[in-house]
Amino acid sequence: MTTATLIPKIISLKDLYQQQLSIPDYQRPYKWTEKHVRTLFDDLDYFVAGITAKNRDDDRYKYRLGTIVLHKGSAEAKKDIVDGQQRTLTSYLIWYALKARANQLNKLGLPEFSLDIPACRISQENLRRNYEVIEKLIDKPRSKPLAEYIDILLSKCEFVIVELSNLSEAFQFFDSQNSRGLDLHPHDLLKAYHLREFDPSEAELKMKAVQQWEQRDEKEVHRIFSHFLYPIRQWTKGEKAFHFGKAQVEGFKGLSLHQEDQFPLSQSYRILHSMVDEYNSDRFRKVDNIHLAYPFQITQTMINGRRFFEWFSHYESKALGLLRPQSHDAWVEPLLTKAMSKKIWKVINGVALTENPKDYDYSGRTRTGDGYVRKVLNAFLLAYYDRFGEVEFSSALEIGFIWAYSLRLKQSSIYESSIENHVIGQNLFRRLDQSLRPKDFFNFSLNIYIEVSQTSKAIGVEKLFKEMKCMAEQG
Repeated sequence: MTTATLIPKIISLKDLYQQQLSIPDYQRPYKWTEKHVRTLFDDLDYFVAGITAKNRDDDRYKYRLGTIVLHKGSAEAKKDIVDGQQRTLTSYLIWYALKARANQLNKLGLPEFSLDIPACRISQENLRRNYEVIEKLIDKPRSKPLAEYIDILLSKCEFVIVELSNLSEAFQFFDSQNSRGLDLHPHDLLKAYHLREFDPSEAELKMKAVQQWEQRDEKEVHRIFSHFLYPIRQWTKGEKAFHFGKAQVEGFKGLSLHQEDQFPLSQSYRILHSMVDEYNSDRFRKVDNIHLAYPFQITQTMINGRRFFEWFSHYESKALGLLRPQSHDAWVEPLLTKAMSKKIWKVINGVALTENPKDYDYSGRTRTGDGYVRKVLNAFLLAYYDRFGEVEFSSALEIGFIWAYSLRLKQSSIYESSIENHVIGQNLFRRLDQSLRPKDFFNFSLNIYIEVSQTSKAIGVEKLFKEMKCMAEQG
């Protein structure tokens, strides 16, 4: 495959409508659902709302719709779509809906789009259904006139086009994009989204964010999201949280303050965002060397762009310290002021106690179910520290341990569903969120008492429960 055949070009949506394209019979049916269409229009509406008179002619403000791989035989007038047919067909439906409105909007300058579509029943039905949705979405009320909205779509929305003359090369390129490990992880999608949402004036900060992100271990980034940031945000709302994939990234998108209208919702975030920056850039900081950290919260409304990367960095070290307390930032142990909390921390981390070490053996702590339980405790500890810091942290560990590990003693087998039901059934994350002070949080009773343990290889956990009067003594 020559490099010349792989030079991509970027075209606007209007330019796409000037193409002569065909969907070959070997392509799979068109399967976009109403959800896909509505998500696309949500993104488009959000983008268009951020276009103002000041940035209308700024080429940095573009919306990338995706990549289309084309193949054209030497004697054929039309180009076959090898990859990208789902978005191309959706774009065709948008064109068709715009064409129907051309008369009422006078001159739209809409080209004649030529697209051959196979006579596939599944495709035809999905096209018909999605066209009805698109008509409603185009006609819905907006702050901008419809003609201006359409003009921005046509000129500011872009596709990356890769055109190949050899069909085998086209399929080879398609395979490399879809089947050879290039699939994006959820955190990759978030990285791309938030880089796109950077304020254009922050180019240098954007470059630093990219460099810092690329130096991270991908597995660690995923674990921080899947073990802490996503579960805490979900469980606080009383929702399931065990699987973090591409479908779950929407929860980490929020406000782009440089684009948002002056809604009351965004005003408080804009004030805080600006105040922190103004304080840190003041000339007196060169004298006192004080840096004011942005007051992040895990469950906060996300601020897109730079603040997202800062938000992740803010929790990175603490999360890794919980995942690997022996080899990373050992921040928990120095906060434990009570003998019981110190003992709990050693037992669940496999550190031998000087007093009767066999009585506190926890050989099963690496089992899958025990790992699930530890995930809940870790997330709770980070959520508590995020809320109240070091105050009563020892007590929080003791309560979190009893709450999480009671499930280990109650059930011989633990599954993801067991964890979800346990967390939501007596939700300490929600209780944290509703507490303004540590005393508000601790003013309740867990009402946990284990008669008989249903598991083995957790002798140390049983011993701790008995010492804390949460499990019956034998005999």
